[in-house]
Amino acid sequence: MLRNILVSALASLVLSQALSAELPRNGLVLQLDSSKRDSIVLDETGRVTEWKDLTGNNNHATAASQHAPLYVTHALNDQPAIRFSGKQWLNIPQVSEEIHGYSIFVVFQRNKDQVNNHGWQRLISSATQEHDDDTKSPGVQLNTGADAVEMEGQVVYDLFRSDSPAPFTLGAKHLYRQQHLYGDIAEVLIYKHSFLVFEPIQAVETYLREKWNLKEQTRGDWTLHGPLPEPLPIRQTDALPLSDQSNQGQWEPYLAMWDEFNGPSLDSTKWYDHNPYWYGRAPGRFLARCVDVKDGMMQIHMIKDTTLPQESFYRRKGIYYKDYASGSIVSVDRVNYGYFEIRAKPMNSAGSSAWWFTGSSFDQATDKEARLEIDVFEIGGKAVGKEYSYNMNLHDFKSRNNPKHYSIGGTWKAERPLAGEFRVYGLEWTPELIKYYVDGVLVRRVKNERWHGPQYMVFDSETMFDWLGVPEDTDLPSTFEVDYVRAWKNPETENNWQERYTPRQRAEGSRITKYVRSMDPEK
Repeated sequence: MLRNILVSALASLVLSQALSAELPRNGLVLQLDSSKRDSIVLDETGRVTEWKDLTGNNNHATAASQHAPLYVTHALNDQPAIRFSGKQWLNIPQVSEEIHGYSIFVVFQRNKDQVNNHGWQRLISSATQEHDDDTKSPGVQLNTGADAVEMEGQVVYDLFRSDSPAPFTLGAKHLYRQQHLYGDIAEVLIYKHSFLVFEPIQAVETYLREKWNLKEQTRGDWTLHGPLPEPLPIRQTDALPLSDQSNQGQWEPYLAMWDEFNGPSLDSTKWYDHNPYWYGRAPGRFLARCVDVKDGMMQIHMIKDTTLPQESFYRRKGIYYKDYASGSIVSVDRVNYGYFEIRAKPMNSAGSSAWWFTGSSFDQATDKEARLEIDVFEIGGKAVGKEYSYNMNLHDFKSRNNPKHYSIGGTWKAERPLAGEFRVYGLEWTPELIKYYVDGVLVRRVKNERWHGPQYMVFDSETMFDWLGVPEDTDLPSTFEVDYVRAWKNPETENNWQERYTPRQRAEGSRITKYVRSMDPEK
């Protein structure tokens, strides 16, 4: 036992001298580090009854002996860690009186012999008696996923907007002591604010990876947490994207998808006044009557009309279109890469306001077919609890060459309700990266590993009752307004994508178009 303690202490000393990355300490209110042997109090069986906080804030984690996890000297890359084997946890007190969100990082591994059938195991959890669900704000939780699979040593982190100074539980769900953890925790860091930019996140990850000799994780995405950093970009010219007024990207206008909506009606050379590929998300159907161009704006309306016929357009039992209708416009042209920008105000109801790209095509170079989608945003302007949520997503749908639907999404929490005003939204789509912008500021970045091929642009509003709730009758009709659409190409844009890709969808003469025309013959 003494030899193990001496070896552990020596390894800790060597490690601290070898580290090149520095740990950001601004706002750090808790640090639990299993490599610091003198910070761990063991009972006579080698179980951890106290894990001392190294920040000086005395936020020590404690456990009763019957629920204490085990201290293991050679657990993670021959370094010590705290082993949880179910029904073991540590209690962490309220970490600070003043909280402006949380940034939480945990170094974790699960070995083969720790794999089991218990999903959603909690690394750390916090909740209050008034709000006991740790998955909803002001609750906080990090879990290991739906399946308790083997996990090599890694940094698990998340950022939270919660301002609740509640205590935490390490290794189980707070309050109810469920979702017990199986695996090893080597270090825990809690900051009393949610990091606003990527740099401190990267600094913490780098520090922990070096310290614990972890492999670099290929996460591939980043989302801003917190308000847009100021000063915001100032527009000097409409000829360039708001985020790139100096034209570092060598952008040239792409007029086929450029529209200021100053005419008396929708430009039919650029847009379909409905979605020729989809009837809509039931119970709401897309109708041309719900699309207008007025006062220099393209307008998409959601309405409630109980006189609409109840119909079932797809072979899905119990899925009917009735009572609701909304609008959609789809670009005539397709594009493969570019920069796209709109100025828009989402509708002030639980109906969605969405801007997205999608397309199915066959890639002759790879002999593969793909159905892809880039969701620039899906906003529920008056959906309860989602008024501030700027929801972004990417989809690679199941197809002949893709047996499983893949998606990678992110949500930026705005500083004020999104339906309250016009803002500028942008998407930069390149062969290497997909970037999302709000008011010219980067809010999300994703490595582009799948989204290659021609896509058309879509604006719509959908009835998403399961997610956004049912719109209140008093909120309808509601309107999603778009002031302009601007598009640019640069040398990375594939101008001759037709030579490589064959689109699988045809708009001309579709049965959906015929239906829409029968419902709105004057359109």
